[in-house]
Amino acid sequence: MFLFNPDRTPVSTGTRSFLRRPVSAILVVLFVLLVLLGWYGNQLIIAIIPENGLPARTFYVGKGGEWSYHYTHSVQLTPCDEYFRINGPDDMVMTHTVYQSFGVGLPYDPKDGKFTALEKEGKFEMEMNRPYRSLRFRTAVQARPMIFHGTQVYDLCNLYGQGTLVEVRALKRYQYWLL
Repeated sequence: MFLFNPDRTPVSTGTRSFLRRPVSAILVVLFVLLVLLGWYGNQLIIAIIPENGLPARTFYVGKGGEWSYHYTHSVQLTPCDEYFRINGPDDMVMTHTVYQSFGVGLPYDPKDGKFTALEKEGKFEMEMNRPYRSLRFRTAVQARPMIFHGTQVYDLCNLYGQGTLVEVRALKRYQYWLL
């Protein structure tokens, strides 16, 4: 009761609220929290979503952000790297792929994209710009699939085990919360 007493006599000069209306302060704090939640929830992320209720992993990418998918080709047993750029929710583009040998399922034809031999590295690069809404694949110990983002490495076999179906999607954070 003494917090809102306008009387300034020595008897009532103890602590005083710097806010005359606590309801207003609460509303301002709630508004700021809602704005921050909206900003955070609207961020673009990559979600690595496994089957069977295993824990998903996410990382922030932002529009124009990039990540890569590394695996060992099952027939040629050579490394392959696929590079992706994020344009928005459910909008990824495989910009190019780098591989070491021509094998079953690897791009080689000029209609697949712009082919470049990386002679110093002994590899090939194919610029493709293929759009994807999401990627789905099964983990396999032979392929050792990994996702790279900056310095972060997600070894999918270590995370989810052999044969787990994994879906990789670009989402707004709030969409991920609603999955």
